[in-house]
Amino acid sequence: MTTQEKIALIEKTLGLSSGTLAEDTALDTVPAWDSLAILNLQVELTAIRPDVQFDNLYNCNTVAEVCQMF
Repeated sequence: MTTQEKIALIEKTLGLSSGTLAEDTALDTVPAWDSLAILNLQVELTAIRPDVQFDNLYNCNTVAEVCQMF
C-alpha cells in the first residue's frame, strides 16, 4: 500500500474530502481527529494490521506517523 493510498484511507475514515491531508499535516489541526475517529481508524486498520493499538494512534502527531502504523 502506497503512502497516498494510506492517506486516502485515513481521509475516508475521518469523513474528509480527498486531498485534505498530506504527510506533514499536524493531526491537532484536523477538526475530525478525536477519540472516536481514532477508534474508527483502529477498526479499519486492524483488517490490515491486527496489532494496531489505540494508544499508539492517539500518540501520533502527524499523518505520516499514522501511515507508519500500517
